[in-house]
Amino acid sequence: MEKQHITKDIIQYIFDPQPKRHFSTSIIAIFNGNKALLIDTAYEEQMSELLDEFSRTGIEVERVVITHFHGDHMEGLKALPKIPIYGSASFWQTLNRWTAKEEHVYYTPSIMVDESLSFVYGEHNLTLMPFPGHSDCGMLVKIDDHFLHVGDELMSSPDGVPLLPLSDGNDMKRHLDSLDRLRSYEGLTIIPGHGSIFDSESLSSEINVNKLSYLGKTS
Repeated sequence: MEKQHITKDIIQYIFDPQPKRHFSTSIIAIFNGNKALLIDTAYEEQMSELLDEFSRTGIEVERVVITHFHGDHMEGLKALPKIPIYGSASFWQTLNRWTAKEEHVYYTPSIMVDESLSFVYGEHNLTLMPFPGHSDCGMLVKIDDHFLHVGDELMSSPDGVPLLPLSDGNDMKRHLDSLDRLRSYEGLTIIPGHGSIFDSESLSSEINVNKLSYLGKTS
């Protein structure tokens, strides 16, 4: 597990790729004293590894934001106690498609976001914004009008190669549309769910590379 300090009280925890996977996973922790809010939870064993570190340092997780309900972003919820979970009100579309019904109890959000929701956590202002793209239930997380967590709209391998996670044609069109909508957030530092953080000047370039990769795949 690698730690990257993003700004005061915000750390990105990065985990090596799982066997046969080409991407690393990450968890963002926003601290408020000895409490923490997490953005995504990676896989269960990775969340457990982070909880072990938190236990040693006296940190308690008290809230979680799930950017979308795919396993590499939500399965870590199984390692956490029952705490408030923020998630898109469209979560059920993704769970019904990819997750066995008996598993839904672990992942169903307690706070369902169907329009932009803002709140303060510690010294930081967060805005959760439904953003269908990579998934029906995608959400962007804006932090302090400076950072934007984009889930899997833009993702790359640890060595910077763009990754194309979608296979369904309808999903691909929605994803391509979402890349164009991301352009409205130029000026923010981008935190992808997979891959390295990049500055606002690189956003258009990242979108173009990603979009061209998709178009090349479908041509």
